[in-house]
Amino acid sequence: MQLTGKNYIAGETSAEGSEVFYSVDPRSKATGDLPFCSATQAEVDRAVDAAVAAFAELRNYSSNRIADFMDEIAARIDGIGDKLLHTADRETGLGLPRLTGERERTTGQIRAFASLLREGDYLRAIINSEGPGQPSVRQMQFPVGPVAIFAASNFPFAFAVPGGDTASAIAAGCPIVVKAHPGHPATSELFAIAISAAVEAQGFPAGMFSMVQGAGIDVGQWLVANDGIEAVGFTGSLRGGRAIYDAAAARPRPIPVYAEMGSVNPVLITQAALANRGDELANGLVGSITLGTGQFCTNPGLILLQNSPASQEFIASVTAKMNAAPEGVLLNAAIEQGLQSAVSQTRDNPNISILTGGEAVADSDFFCFRNTVMQTTASAIRADDALQVEHFGPVTLFVLCEDQDDLRETVNALEGNLTSTVHAEEDDLESIGDLLHQLREKAGRVIWNGFPTGVAVIPAMQHGGPYPATTAPSTTSVGMNAIYRFMRPIAFQNVPDALLPDPLKDENPLGITRLVDGVNTDGAL
Repeated sequence: MQLTGKNYIAGETSAEGSEVFYSVDPRSKATGDLPFCSATQAEVDRAVDAAVAAFAELRNYSSNRIADFMDEIAARIDGIGDKLLHTADRETGLGLPRLTGERERTTGQIRAFASLLREGDYLRAIINSEGPGQPSVRQMQFPVGPVAIFAASNFPFAFAVPGGDTASAIAAGCPIVVKAHPGHPATSELFAIAISAAVEAQGFPAGMFSMVQGAGIDVGQWLVANDGIEAVGFTGSLRGGRAIYDAAAARPRPIPVYAEMGSVNPVLITQAALANRGDELANGLVGSITLGTGQFCTNPGLILLQNSPASQEFIASVTAKMNAAPEGVLLNAAIEQGLQSAVSQTRDNPNISILTGGEAVADSDFFCFRNTVMQTTASAIRADDALQVEHFGPVTLFVLCEDQDDLRETVNALEGNLTSTVHAEEDDLESIGDLLHQLREKAGRVIWNGFPTGVAVIPAMQHGGPYPATTAPSTTSVGMNAIYRFMRPIAFQNVPDALLPDPLKDENPLGITRLVDGVNTDGAL
């Protein structure tokens, strides 16, 4: 696979613009040799036009045909081999073990969606028969049309060009235009080569897939503004996600934006849990904070404790372990600078104490920020929403509450998050229930005696949450239900059987499970 530094527009490479950028090795800050061309507006528009044309054909494809295409994509990614791992490692510094696992997760979720399509039940076919005063109404899910995908920086495989947003949009039957992340452009191009080859091998319309590069914001703005785009999937910062959301809402015809933007993932630890397994909790918490150099959207960034000698001892233990933990590599200069800005904003609050860290490592050969522990009070958190800002890196903030009422008031003041966690003991069950369900209102996933880093790609997973964690708290970006972001229900009233789509026909030719007059059945009517 020969890299070109070009954009991939409906099966063809293109480099019409004069603006270029380069990949950077975060371990050495060395710039790569290959220039990558930022897409022009004309190239973006051409990619969207091709996607619109592809959808006119794709909407008639069977689920099985799309499933075969997804299996082809997974096989093509596997076929890249070690070149993919080494290229991504040079651009992200994430390490071969982490990237090997992420590749398996990425191809695994693509194949899981293919299996979902073959089962057919994802179409959610519902039939209500005609009766006295009631028409015959039949409903199922349909693809929304061309989707714009914004790749993330911290997961160059699983949330990037071939990641969960892409996989769920393709599974829904939608052509995609991916805005590659400038932090790993070579890795992105390898994926573009593989997916483009899968499009050709399976005989899909060329506009099924395009990928545009760009280091600035213009390319993404042009993509969202194009009237051919029907929905957007985004993983990134709050500022970036909100800008895309606002741009999509400002269109003459607004479209949905499914943006995952930022989360501090509060962790509540009871006094009984500290007494019974304080050292175990300290080790687990430090491991979770520093995993991937803290560059996870589920990083535990806010730790709620009732003020006590045991809590102070626990904070001292975590601080010492954070001091002893090695400082990791950040993905790029933008993340280092953004983390420095966020921590500086937090430490300017007079109610914040910096227990360790709090700054970038100025003389480091690699992008780096010191492992950081901060402390504040519950009243300070409630008084200043800015203290709930995400610190995207190896940083956490302890919040000391004076009593249970203070803790409840603080939980009530929390903003939306992807996760909330409770560490408690059997003796806490009677008293902790209200707090756990109070935390439920603040997050998409509630964790008991665990840590939030690590998201399983399974049907029951909910990876979303109230704003500002996401713009669409009723949806998930991980797991099989992610497909419904890019589908919409259509009901057919009194339409003749011959004109109905196969999943809604009387004979049920696909043999799928349908909800018929309130009963699940795979039989014919």
